Amino acid sequence: MIQGVEGPKIPPLNLGLGENETQPTIGEGGRRVWIYPRETSGKKTRHRNAVAWILLLVYLGIPWIQWGETPLIQVDVFQFRLLLMGHSYYPQDIKLFLPGFLAFIVAVFLFTAKFGRAWCGWACPQTVFLQFVFSPIERWIEGRAWKRQARDAAGFSFDIVWRKIAKHVLFLSVAFLIGNTALAYFWGRDNVLWVVRQSPAANPAGFGFVLAFTLLFYWVFSYFKEQACVLICPYARFQSVLLDEHSLIVGYDSKRGETRGKGLMGSREGLGDCVDCRQCVLVCPTGIDIRKGQQLECLACTRCIDACDSIMTAWKKPAGLISYTSLSNLEGRLVTKIRKRLIVYAVLATVLAGISAFLVFTRPDVAVDVVRRGFNPYTNIGEDSVLNTFTLHVRNKDLHRREFALSFAEPFQGHHNWESRRFAVGAGQLQTLELNVVSHRNEFQFGKRDLKLDIRDGAVTREFKVVLVGPFGTGKHN
Repeated sequence: MIQGVEGPKIPPLNLGLGENETQPTIGEGGRRVWIYPRETSGKKTRHRNAVAWILLLVYLGIPWIQWGETPLIQVDVFQFRLLLMGHSYYPQDIKLFLPGFLAFIVAVFLFTAKFGRAWCGWACPQTVFLQFVFSPIERWIEGRAWKRQARDAAGFSFDIVWRKIAKHVLFLSVAFLIGNTALAYFWGRDNVLWVVRQSPAANPAGFGFVLAFTLLFYWVFSYFKEQACVLICPYARFQSVLLDEHSLIVGYDSKRGETRGKGLMGSREGLGDCVDCRQCVLVCPTGIDIRKGQQLECLACTRCIDACDSIMTAWKKPAGLISYTSLSNLEGRLVTKIRKRLIVYAVLATVLAGISAFLVFTRPDVAVDVVRRGFNPYTNIGEDSVLNTFTLHVRNKDLHRREFALSFAEPFQGHHNWESRRFAVGAGQLQTLELNVVSHRNEFQFGKRDLKLDIRDGAVTREFKVVLVGPFGTGKHN
């Protein structure tokens, strides 16, 4: 049942949990208090519905979209690679994405400092799936919130049993779809479809993954629900340090609303606009009373705004008693929309994202590393030649098998052991080769010589450098 008792009239936007310092979903002795959020309608609800359905198409559609022969996006945890728009990236490419990851963190700071917790209430997958997929199913089978609450309070009956069974069967079916879609992000569309079509005995490991993901999502959306936001999500814990007095929040105008009450005999003399209907509490998905101030459990879902506005309209009072506003606005101070903090965040995020994008899109498909072999820097061969031995690591970061050939990139009096020979490297594979370079003694001056080699794959040629060492002499090259 919904917890929501009237507390003392305190200023808005305090960071406490309430007058008794307990969460609305936790009862005596730590007992779970179930929330039955009432339905809402209004401008904000219509906008959230539109956003939610767009996001559902994105969340559920991306892993099934192919980019040529590969998924559009796949975090392939089994082959330790990231597939992104026809390119593959491996653990050694993490450094390319590091500026982008830092840009993402800074962007979170920017978004939170400007819009508060709008992500939680409008775009978080937990909120989108719970409030716009599972809650409508529950409402369709068990009825509106007050009916569900009354049935659960009445106890065991045939009516409640068949409704619960039907609801949970549909919940499992939807969780199966969501779970397999989430698995496709990590395992790939084709693998998931193949496992689903096979019997569990034919592929017990694959069936185990599918079952685990299905049960996880079923448990989260059928039982854990809002507790994921209240107890687990770290965003709520550090968002308070990212907000300032100009950040947008869902706030209650206490100056206009207090003292709250319905009045006597139709008279509201001495009372504020809040009629103490508690609709803002009844519609809240985490059960908080926004009139007690900004709280960590507030998702900024704006459901309380639509509920309050409908009551204000019925009482022929202006809307906006609860609104998407800022602390400065509520206290009647000047609201600064463009702030130095936001500018710094925006510039830093843009620069970091640009650096990461440049590194990612200019990364070559072939990586070559050269390591000197042996204890001796070089070996004399006869009176005129010197041998340098290297280990050549060639990694093919492409999605297809490729054949390579090595050649000198400049005139050189010598030869190597891969002349007129080709070698192949599989997609995403690392090939280790022994490279022996024989050169004339007169190629050296001051004991070393920089040498450039080409690695060719058809019409594509990439250059890399090795440093040859040899005896000090009167060679003609530096």
